[in-house]
Amino acid sequence: MLINWSALKKHKKETPLLIVDIFVLFLISLDLLWLLIDTILLNTGFGIFLSKYSPRVYQNYRKNWHPDLPIYDALFTVFLLTELSIRWSLAVYRKTYHRWFFYPFIHWYDVLATLPGLQFLRLLRLVSVFYQLHKLGILVVGKIIITTIEKYYGIIIEEISDRIVLNVLDGVQKELSSNNPVAAQLRETVLKPQKQVISHWLANRISALTAISYQNHEQELERYLYQTTQEAIKHNKEWLSIKKRLPFVGNLVEAELNSIVSSLVNSIAAKVLNDLSQPDNAALHDLADAAFETFTLSDAEMDRAIEQIIIDAIDIVKAQVAIQQWKVDEMNSSNASLDQA
Repeated sequence: MLINWSALKKHKKETPLLIVDIFVLFLISLDLLWLLIDTILLNTGFGIFLSKYSPRVYQNYRKNWHPDLPIYDALFTVFLLTELSIRWSLAVYRKTYHRWFFYPFIHWYDVLATLPGLQFLRLLRLVSVFYQLHKLGILVVGKIIITTIEKYYGIIIEEISDRIVLNVLDGVQKELSSNNPVAAQLRETVLKPQKQVISHWLANRISALTAISYQNHEQELERYLYQTTQEAIKHNKEWLSIKKRLPFVGNLVEAELNSIVSSLVNSIAAKVLNDLSQPDNAALHDLADAAFETFTLSDAEMDRAIEQIIIDAIDIVKAQVAIQQWKVDEMNSSNASLDQA
């Protein structure tokens, strides 16, 4: 691995931070290596083996090196906290993110890596810095190394983020299952403040659907109204009484009456549907408001149904999150290689 100083000079504004990155890269490597050696020697069978067959080396490390590890690790932690504070302040000054408090959430592994017992997360910072410097052309390494680092970095990030998401979703499901009034809160804090927007959208959608439906089924509606009118006149008692007094022209009058009445009914229906299909129709807005009020009424059975729907939806999301995408990608890559062969 080599440092390309000419590439470093190209990024004049970021040169101080990039130099700090190179320094951090070296320090994290040294810190993690020491922590790894300490763990192997004092907490594994290899340490027992070394103490038995090379007690001088083992005792020398235990006496002269191990006691200093917490001190140097603490100093390095202070350095990381200082660097984190400087980078956070710089991000706020440059308005890198939408809000000032976004930085620690986006760089969560930097924050968690400063906590006792979570030093292993510094490996993520190590890989991130290494990849960034390579991407800028400052670190020159082999392609195989970069491909390997990218692969396992992606796997680590996916596994950690999946576990976090699954834990959060489990917590949401437990809250929903503990008889908390979630549905009522959704109505009061989410739906009702948006009543005007939802009612306006619903009224316009009904208007548009009415226009489309009438255009597509105009002839069927006309035939239906004609048949319905014909049946109504044919079985009307008053008309049957009148028809008996007109023995010769009754059928002719009935046919004319059917034509006139069905035409009137069809015209009225067309006018009503045309008025309803107009945008911002006041009647439809009243209907949408009434529908919204009915939908948001408190109902214990509906509340349970909404909560169960949310729980089932979260189960679907959890099942998707639990899929190890990196394994799927590897399988697809292997299948593609076999197909090419």
